[in-house]
Parts: sequence; C-alpha cells; structure tokens
Amino acid sequence: MGLRRLPPLTSFLGRIAIELLGISPAHLRLPAALVNGASLVLVGLLTRTLGGGRAAQCLALLATFPIALAFSSVLQYNTTDLFAWSLTILSTARVLRSGDPRNWIGAGAGIGLGVLSKYSIAFPAVSLVVGLLLLPAQRHHVRSRWFWYGAATATILAAPNLLWLATHHFITLQMEHFIHLRDIRLGRAEGYYSDQLRYTFLAFPLAVAGLVSLLRSPRFRLLSAFFLGPFLLIAAAKGRGYYLLPAYPVLYAAGAIALERVLAHRGKLPRNIIRTVVAAAMLANSVAIAWTYLPIWPPGSSGWTWQMDHNQDMADEVGWPEFVAQVAAVRDTLPAADRARLGVLANNYGEAGALALYGPAYHLPTPISSTNSFHARGWGAFDPETVIVTGGTLEDQLYNFDQCSVAATIHAPYGVRNEEAVRHPDILVCHHLRRPWAEVWAHSQEFG
Repeated sequence: MGLRRLPPLTSFLGRIAIELLGISPAHLRLPAALVNGASLVLVGLLTRTLGGGRAAQCLALLATFPIALAFSSVLQYNTTDLFAWSLTILSTARVLRSGDPRNWIGAGAGIGLGVLSKYSIAFPAVSLVVGLLLLPAQRHHVRSRWFWYGAATATILAAPNLLWLATHHFITLQMEHFIHLRDIRLGRAEGYYSDQLRYTFLAFPLAVAGLVSLLRSPRFRLLSAFFLGPFLLIAAAKGRGYYLLPAYPVLYAAGAIALERVLAHRGKLPRNIIRTVVAAAMLANSVAIAWTYLPIWPPGSSGWTWQMDHNQDMADEVGWPEFVAQVAAVRDTLPAADRARLGVLANNYGEAGALALYGPAYHLPTPISSTNSFHARGWGAFDPETVIVTGGTLEDQLYNFDQCSVAATIHAPYGVRNEEAVRHPDILVCHHLRRPWAEVWAHSQEFG
C-alpha cells in the first residue's frame, strides 16, 4: 500500500467497482450514486426523527438532493464523507429524541467511517463533544457508558487507518499542510462565506430557518453544533467553502419541519401554493447542479462545451484513455533497444493514475511517479535507461537526463482545454538519468 493523502474508503469502493464491473466512468460513478442514495435515506430518517411528516421529509430530501448530485458526479472522498456526517447526526438525533443512549454506537460508527473517508470528520466530532459540554441539559451523556462505547466504536473502525499513519510518520499531515498552503496561495480558500450562499442558493432561507429552529428547540439544540461548530472551525482553518456542505442536511430537515408547522395554520390553497413554490425552488437548485456538474450533454454539443468552459473539474475528466493511447504510440516508435529498459514517468498523479488504469491494455510499463502514493512504489525492478516523461517540461528534464526530446503533443478530444493539453502538453523521450535512481528518489517526494 502506498502513501496516500486521502483515507482508504473511497479507493476501496473504486477497486470493488473495477473488479466487479470493469473499467468505465459509469462503473466508477455507481458506488458514488449508491452511497449518496443511502445518505438521502438517512436525511429522510433524520427528518422523521425530528418530528417531520411526509411533506417535510420530501422537502428535506429535495433540498439535500443537489448536494448528493454534485457528490455523485465522480467517486470522491466527499461522497462517503456526506454519509458519515449524516449517520453521526441521525444517531445523535435519535439519542435526543428517545433518550436511548445505545444510539451513541451509531454516532461512533459514523465518526469511524468518517476517519476512513475524509479527515474533516474531526470538525463535527469536536463540535459534538463541545456542544455536549456547553449545554447543561446534555452533559449527562458524557458520563454514559454508551457514549464511551460509541467512542470505542469510532476508534476501532478508524484504527487500521490510524495505525497505518503512525507507522508512516503521519505523512498525511505533510500532504495536508502542502495542499492547504497551495490552496491559500492560489486563492481557493477565499470566498468561504459567499460560497455558503452560492452552494445553497435557493435553499439558503430554508437553512437559516432550520438553524433558528434548532437553536430554539430545548430537545434538539445540540444538533445546531453540527453546523455552527464546523462553520467556525473551517473558517478559522481557512478551509474551502464546500467542506461545510455535509452540515446542511440537518438544517434542511429542521427548516422543512418549521415550514410545515407554519403552513399547518394556513388554508389549503395558500398552503399548496407555498409548498409548490418551495419545491420548485429546490428543483431549480437540482437543475442548476445537473447543468454544471453532471455529464448530461452529448460530447461536442453546445451544453457540453459550456460545461468544459465553466467547470475545470469536468474538463480534467476528459481524455484519459486517449492520453494513454498517445503514450503507447510514442512507445511504439522507439527502437527495440530503447524499449528493453523503458520506464514511463508521470509528473502528475492524474496521469500516473490513468497510466496505471489503462496502461496494461497497451502493455505499458507500470508508471513511475514521485507524487503522493506513487512515490512509495519506487521506480520499478530495474533502473530505466530510456524514459517516456509526461507532465514535465523539456527544460526541467534536460536538467535530469543526458538527452531529452519532444516526441508528441497531447491532444484532448473535442479540443478540450484541460491541464494536460494546456499546461504540460509535451510527451518527452529522455535517456540516461544523470544521477543514480536511488539518489534521485530519496529526495523526490512530491504532493499534489
């Protein structure tokens, strides 16, 4: 197992999809869709636990649906993170509603799964403990043996990942520190507060109503900590706006219930009109997310081109099989002597991942990369003499190798301007590393 920046659960789901169904973007999206579907079920159960009827449950689901849509568009750590938060919050709500402390086991399971999903689960976990200590009516839970059974459950589930980190010098902290500083340098952490409006859009009033409702509720006030705590902690840490998205479903659930209680005192006609308007607003949110994030347009169409121009993440998803085919075509032009001790070096973890995934079909060597988890795998069973290099510049590689030349230029399908096609489009062929591979590798760990 290589060094990784992210916890293992997302990669594990991806591996299951590949082994069972084969390599396909649709197959990799399937686990994301299933997990997000399960998260929506948890949101419905949460709304019911808070006292919401069928109408409130439907509204909460409609409000949360855009988040699930965005997180289902690709298999990523946010997918399982939403599920972990939802399970933790639902279990806590059940403790508060029924008084049954055994539900702390479920909260612990949510936090444990969160550690296997995304380390930002620390924000709701810390907020929960602080909320319990600050609210006099809830402090008795900390003295319950079931609360500590829940803590033990979280620890047991998280233990394999935590042990791995301990035995690898907590290198993830180095990675996270690098990524965080990079995001700040590039301005990605700016707009945290405005992002909350942008991501919630027409559901923002519902979220505000939900937060007010929770703060006014003696029974469920603790649940407001799952939003207020992460909101403040992420802001203090200069995190990115979307980190807070898993905190919104509990607000939507409470807001939907508050709206239903207000409408209960209205006549049938105004009640139906308001429900229709609110539902239409939530559906509009879903349409906006689908338009921006989902691959709903035929490649090359005007809608598809708009997405490529306005969503860099989608543009960066295009062209990986073609990229690997172009690398294989360069390999095929090399003399037999050069292919005998050939390596393929990718300076980008996306390129390395694509070569690892699609390369075996072309009988390409296992890719070499110094980025993230690939660094721990080394440079292979032998010291390559000829190296195909992607993701680098000719000037940089001439510093590392005796000879280098541009063998081909990457062309993304449909003229998409993604990272590979724009920032580092050259496929290089280089010969004879100037220093021993072991010496170079000892100082080459990179993060991305």
